[in-house]
Amino acid sequence: QRFSTPSYTKANLARRGVGLINNICSLCGEEEETTSHLFCTCRVAWLVWEMCSGWVGTTFVSHRDPKDHFLSFRMSGVKESVNQVWGCVWLAVVGELWNHRNRKVFRNGRVDHIEIFAMSQVKAWSWVASKAQGVCFSFYDWCFEPMVCMRSVIFPRNSSS
Repeated sequence: QRFSTPSYTKANLARRGVGLINNICSLCGEEEETTSHLFCTCRVAWLVWEMCSGWVGTTFVSHRDPKDHFLSFRMSGVKESVNQVWGCVWLAVVGELWNHRNRKVFRNGRVDHIEIFAMSQVKAWSWVASKAQGVCFSFYDWCFEPMVCMRSVIFPRNSSS
C-alpha cells in the first residue's frame, strides 16, 4: 500500500516551477518547507508531537521521514486497537498541521501549536467516536484520560479482510 503525503509543500511547488516568494516553512519560518520538515522536524510540529506524547504519557521515536514517523508512532505492550486509535491521532495531527499551514499561507492566519494539538484531539475523538463500537466516553474523558478511552475502543471487523 502506498503511503502518500501532500505534494504541495513550498519545496515541491518550487521544483515544479511554481513561482513563490520564498520556500520557507509557513509554520516556523526557519527552514525549507518540505514534507519531512513540515510534519516531522519543524519546531511547531515538534511541539505538537511532544504534547501528544505527554497527553498519553508515553514516548516515541521521531523520524525525519513521514512514513517512518507514522510506522514508529506505536505503543508497545498494548492491544492493537489502542495503536489503531493512536494512528488516528497521528493522522489528525498531520491534518491539523496541514490545515494550519494553509490558513497561514492563504489567510495569513496565526500559528499556534496549542490550537493545533487541541484541534487534533477533537478530530481524533470525532473519528474514533463515529467509527468504533460502543464508545461511551465523552470528549472530556478523551482529553483527561486518553489511555483509559483508547483501551476501551473496539473497532468493527472489516468484512473485506
